Amino acid sequence: MNIPSKSDWGPIEKDDLDAEWAYKNFAGKSLAEAEKMFQRNAFYYQEALISMPALAFNYYAPVFAKYVLSEDASGDSDGASSFLHMIVELLEGHRSLSTQKTEETLLAAAKVVSVRQAYYDADIDIYGRFSELYSEIKQLAVCV
Repeated sequence: MNIPSKSDWGPIEKDDLDAEWAYKNFAGKSLAEAEKMFQRNAFYYQEALISMPALAFNYYAPVFAKYVLSEDASGDSDGASSFLHMIVELLEGHRSLSTQKTEETLLAAAKVVSVRQAYYDADIDIYGRFSELYSEIKQLAVCV
């Protein structure tokens, strides 16, 4: 898959600040560049994913999954938690963004993240139980 072009992003409405922000930060970025962005601050950049058009989402969302499964994500409690919450948001209201392949990639990564809460140093009192969030993700995933 090629880097999404300006036409792949389509027109962005001037009052859609989230879509503008997503375009500003991700447009023209390679997979490697996007991965470095997530390494720097996954929590900050993940917010843009749901605001992207489908083609861009399917290009960049798997990079976020790759990051949270990497050694670079060790101790990144915000990144891991926001990854799981992004999937909930996707499944609850933005499912049309995702191809089946991307959804499968995200769900497989969520399963791994859900059992590695200590790896991310994600305090249960702050982030809740990742395993419970994953149970919600599994329920949403079967709903169509």
